[in-house]
Amino acid sequence: MTFSHGNERWPVRVRSEHGEVLGAGMALDERRVLTCAHVVSAGGETESPSTEPTWPIYVDLVGQSVSRTVPARVVPGCWWPPTHDGRGDIALLELEEPAPQGPFAPLRRMRRTWDRRVIMYGFPETLEHGVFVEARLTGRSGAGRERIQMVSATTGPQVSRGFSGAAVVDADTGHVVGMVVSTYQDGDHDRDVIGGGDPGSGLSWMIPVETILSRLSWIRDQVPGESSVDLSFRSTEDTPADPRVARQLVDFFGRQLPGNVLVIVINHRGSGVAAAVRQAAVLSSRELRPPIDPHQDVVAPPIGSIDLAVDAADKSTKDVSQRIADWAGAADAATTAPDSDRAIETTPRSIIINNIDEAAEPETLLSEVVLPLVDQAPTRDLRMLLTFRGESIPLRTTLLASRVAGLQTAEEAARRAYRRAAAVVADVPRPQPVATELRIQLTKLRAAVATTDGDTLAALLASTERATDRALRRAESIRREIVAREDLWSELRGRLGAYLAMAVQHGLSEDAALGTSYRHAHELLLAAPCDLAVAEVAVRQYAEAVAQRVGGPVGGSGS
Repeated sequence: MTFSHGNERWPVRVRSEHGEVLGAGMALDERRVLTCAHVVSAGGETESPSTEPTWPIYVDLVGQSVSRTVPARVVPGCWWPPTHDGRGDIALLELEEPAPQGPFAPLRRMRRTWDRRVIMYGFPETLEHGVFVEARLTGRSGAGRERIQMVSATTGPQVSRGFSGAAVVDADTGHVVGMVVSTYQDGDHDRDVIGGGDPGSGLSWMIPVETILSRLSWIRDQVPGESSVDLSFRSTEDTPADPRVARQLVDFFGRQLPGNVLVIVINHRGSGVAAAVRQAAVLSSRELRPPIDPHQDVVAPPIGSIDLAVDAADKSTKDVSQRIADWAGAADAATTAPDSDRAIETTPRSIIINNIDEAAEPETLLSEVVLPLVDQAPTRDLRMLLTFRGESIPLRTTLLASRVAGLQTAEEAARRAYRRAAAVVADVPRPQPVATELRIQLTKLRAAVATTDGDTLAALLASTERATDRALRRAESIRREIVAREDLWSELRGRLGAYLAMAVQHGLSEDAALGTSYRHAHELLLAAPCDLAVAEVAVRQYAEAVAQRVGGPVGGSGS
């Protein structure tokens, strides 16, 4: 299903007091209009770009049945000019007269940023009534990952001057997921043109709703849907974060540490460990991350490195499951095939599930929500932080048993891949199975519950958890490396065949030098096992020789 656009009442056009079109914007309510700061700056002159403009701005309510123009000014405290590194560029205007009653711009937080089709309505200088441009989102970019890159077809209308401040509307749902931003630095010159100084490139950028909400925090409650970080993570506890745990979390979610699942015992809410978990969740959020003094020593994870942070305390299994489903986006799920790449991207790739043992139904939560995600973690490269308020030996032992079983499956998959690849390719890494050893260790742990003191048992459990995680990561890594080597062998065979067909097509089948080169590469590929490095060089040499002959007189002897 695709949203039928063109009848929205909230788009506006922004003009200077002399009538010049400066850009676009969107009405958030009867009085307030969102646009880019550089759009407003273009309407006058100021000594300092950080100073809120005082000159009048005029807003054309073009979305109404009868368009009218209303004077407006910047709302005090709602001015974020563009910075030298490409952040900010947000302004909120207040109309002198209220606009007609809504509906107003339906802002929504955005989950999936890859290949989402979006539509923008802007006002280029030569088109008085505006024009629609369609594009696709291609991923996060810019300083602090505050912006999203977009690509439109280069043969049709493109984002250009007059689009700054325009709403970026999801084509499937009609939700506003961002705002077009058109400040670009090309060498020493600031340009009000999107796309690397090349308006024909089809490239543009938007400020996503989450970045907008980081500045306009007071409208968060007006934007449907929840933040990616539960409210409890935003606690103002005075306890400083445990520096060791804070660094561990930064490295874990920054994918500098091996392993897919990290289990942490936080003991109590006021502990330094608990503070480190809360800090990681908030500082990774584009919407919630506060300004950080560059001179302050804060261990902060990359923005966007944690997709979702859920606090399970006092929540039912259904509540936690629904929270994850809501994050993925019901609207996306309704318009996306379950087995497509776009569907895969709607599921989180990094998640915190906090206080599992404090949930209303901890055993059910573990079996129905946590364990299925844990099972997927190695193959999807999902990063999961699972925290427990107490030692929770029974829950963690159940979790460990599932992971050891998953390890056995992963190691068997690696062994199958090895047997298949080793028959044709040399130097295939050999899996080193350890699942049996860990299963024995798990059995000993269960037997020791009744006879071992709590601290010793907790230490043994934590050690086995870490060993299992390393083994899972290693098994999946080896399997991928094996598959990659087998795929390269297949790709080289295909490339060799393609260049042979090219040679035959151009009458070069009797070329003696080419024939010798082809046979050499062919024999290397069919030798069992094949030395991929040597074979790849031979295939490349044959391909280059064919390309050189084809580039000269067809059928000639070549050089």
